[in-house]
Amino acid sequence: MIRLSIALVLICSPLTVLPSFAQDDLEAISRFRRAAEMGGDAARGKSVFESTQAKCSNCHLVATAGRKAGPPLTTVGDKFTREQLITSVLEPSAMIHPDYGRVLVQTKNGKVIAGVLNKRTDAIVELFDADGKLQSIALTEIEQEKKGGPSMMPQGLQAAISTELFTDLIAYLESLKQIVPAGTQPVGLVDDIPLIGRPVQLEPLHTEEHRFAFPVCVHPIPGTDNEFVVVEQRSRKVWRLIKDAAGERKELFVDVSSESVTGEFEGLVCLVFHPKYLENGKYYLNYHIRDEGIFSPVIVERVASDDRRRDSGMPSRRLMRIRQDTDLHWGGMLAFGPDGYLYIGAGDGGPQEDPDGNGQNLKRWLGSILRIDVDHTANGLPYAIPATNPYANDKSALPEIWASGFRMPWRFSFDSKGDLWVGDIGQNLFEEITIARIGEDHGWNVFEGFANFSERYRRPVDYTPPVASYRRKHGVSVTGGYVYQGKKNPSFQGVYICGDFESKHLWALFQKNRQLIKMRQIGDSPERISSFGMDAEGELLVVGYAGTVYRLELGESVFE
Repeated sequence: MIRLSIALVLICSPLTVLPSFAQDDLEAISRFRRAAEMGGDAARGKSVFESTQAKCSNCHLVATAGRKAGPPLTTVGDKFTREQLITSVLEPSAMIHPDYGRVLVQTKNGKVIAGVLNKRTDAIVELFDADGKLQSIALTEIEQEKKGGPSMMPQGLQAAISTELFTDLIAYLESLKQIVPAGTQPVGLVDDIPLIGRPVQLEPLHTEEHRFAFPVCVHPIPGTDNEFVVVEQRSRKVWRLIKDAAGERKELFVDVSSESVTGEFEGLVCLVFHPKYLENGKYYLNYHIRDEGIFSPVIVERVASDDRRRDSGMPSRRLMRIRQDTDLHWGGMLAFGPDGYLYIGAGDGGPQEDPDGNGQNLKRWLGSILRIDVDHTANGLPYAIPATNPYANDKSALPEIWASGFRMPWRFSFDSKGDLWVGDIGQNLFEEITIARIGEDHGWNVFEGFANFSERYRRPVDYTPPVASYRRKHGVSVTGGYVYQGKKNPSFQGVYICGDFESKHLWALFQKNRQLIKMRQIGDSPERISSFGMDAEGELLVVGYAGTVYRLELGESVFE
């Protein structure tokens, strides 16, 4: 049986597995690669895809809504090059998207069930098995559960079909691209994003000696000159990067590995300093836990040492636990607004396509940006609800919700006018860049970008569209950035800079009244872009997930 497993990488590094191939297998794989590079017939490849021999359609959808064990392939030709498609089929464990990682469940009667996690409740775990069938396992029957391991797609395609059929199959996959009907494209849906004539430069902030392990966040340390904290996702450590007259060095700021869990795509995802950090030493973390098998992001408050140069070692004070039904789409951002309140990004919590409508459910924190007052407590909570929150006195919704209708608000930031810019990672077709305001619903999963997605959970509200949305041919995972506020490049004032994790493209866009005026590609990052930062002078930093933090040298603006 042959099952196609295409990797769709979002905000996390792919799980790399080094399979063991016999010499004959290696020679066959090499032969298939050479053949597939020559072309193929897409129409014949469609027949291969749908055939009982290949059975690709058992686990993958192409043009219909829903979910199976493997990712939908509707726009896979936009997302991946021919070479990447060939690798994903011939070496299925080379790249595994976190949403489609293997879960192994052993029941108390000794049965082992392997599958892709669909949903988890207080009573059951649901997995899609290798045949695309949904398996429901009662929690009371589970002896052990493990994540990771090879792809659900078996190796050995080269032994099952001819090189000609394989070549046609790759041609078919390459032909699966997104089509936007003529006359239906809103101003903010950008089809062409030209590269500027003089791309920006990225200069490493540190030496190679001091590179980081899967960094996802950088901030200047308040009250210091040229000192930064850098958050490592998987190690769950935060480092101080010091650059002064004595040279450059890296010192541990805090290690929360004893409090949180990690995996290929879990761990510590964000840090933010209290606006009065120099006075109270408080800072906040967003990390992941797994309690009785339930995955949850948690928000905690910690206190730094008296000299504010490292953590004090005192226990964390937990503010929130955002319980999820799956391990997916957990948001990740923390930021203090100009109002002094803490803003928290919560994803829809999965599964794919938000089938439970979490993005439209105001009775759950999921799929929302939350706002809390960390300086006060009230009603038995370790925080207070700001009186101006839109649902502070509305029992039909949770009072922490500030804005709703998001899928995966991984990174957001405030501009100098107080507007909140959100990079919201899309589902199948579009990435979104949004300006969010109090009480708004940004549409997921009724809308993806500007396009209708599902009517099932539509509410009688006015949905707020994004400022800009781009298609899969440009990237598959937006990383929100900042509106430039520095002084080195005044012509960039008011321009929003962001990027895409997978394509590594850097974007700049200008808007007026939330209407897109212009969007340009200003360059590329040497590494996948996990986050952006802003130093004490308002100059921008780019966090490369492979370990390097860069200074972004903007040069001349394209918006003059």
